Amino acid sequence: YSIDIRRNSDSHEEILTELFSAAGVVDNYAGLKEADKVELLTKELQSSRPLVSTSADLSEATARELGIMRAASRAVRKYGHDAVPHCIISMCTSVSDLLEPMILLKEVGLIRPNGSQPTGSVDVIPLFETIEDLQAGADVLRAAWDIPVYRAYVSARGDLQEVMLGYSDSNKDGGYFAANWALYDAEVAIVAAAKDNDIHLRLFHGRGGTVGRGGGPSYEAILAQPSGAVQGSVRITEQGEIISAKYGHPAAARRNLAALVSATIESTLLDVDDLKNPARAHEIMSEISDLSREAYSKLMHEDPGFIDFFTSSTPVDE
Repeated sequence: YSIDIRRNSDSHEEILTELFSAAGVVDNYAGLKEADKVELLTKELQSSRPLVSTSADLSEATARELGIMRAASRAVRKYGHDAVPHCIISMCTSVSDLLEPMILLKEVGLIRPNGSQPTGSVDVIPLFETIEDLQAGADVLRAAWDIPVYRAYVSARGDLQEVMLGYSDSNKDGGYFAANWALYDAEVAIVAAAKDNDIHLRLFHGRGGTVGRGGGPSYEAILAQPSGAVQGSVRITEQGEIISAKYGHPAAARRNLAALVSATIESTLLDVDDLKNPARAHEIMSEISDLSREAYSKLMHEDPGFIDFFTSSTPVDE
């Protein structure tokens, strides 16, 4: 068994703002422009100097977050690298969001600077959740891979970049149709970016159990991925009641695992995208998606009776 570290990008920024100030690096890291943040983070990633001592007087929130990282480091030392193989950045919107946890991982010894060739045992995984973040995901990754020190770290990890895609937030953000098209469109762009940079891509689908959180038949979902999105491996979250429903009995567990494996093999080896005119299809889907999101937004944000209707007609409060 292994455990993923998963924290929000805002949390990483707040921690580093305090740590950089305490270490005399910069007074207000959070107030820097994005380019200045990236320059500072890149420089710090190559430094072997720790930012704080274990006895430093830190705020409760920062001490707690650093404590999580230090616990992960102890687990790796005791049980091996497979104990904590991934660090996921929720609400990742920029290159600095991707680099920030690497500084914290370096602080606890899970990343070793080694000059401009850092190494470590943890994959750093951006999670693109909202529709805007999904649309910008490929550009964020391209910009990160253009940074030599980050590209060197990915190379040290076997040229593997894992990317997590959020289903729940995108569904809440733009409605079911727009969210699913944004996910598909984002995958197409990310696959192309990875191919251009000789990166082996592994997509991690943060699907929930309900349809509104991206749920549905896993076999069909994997086969529906765009060409190149499944390269011999895929990660999918199974949550809540879905765990017992799919894996509560050995026969059901074997059947569901067989479906996942067979879909992954088929998507990797076979041409499952049989569109005759993909460019025209993408154009049509994008137009429908825009219209769908517009209608969804009007209902959610402009109809004065919708919230009252929703809370009174559904068990959301329970």
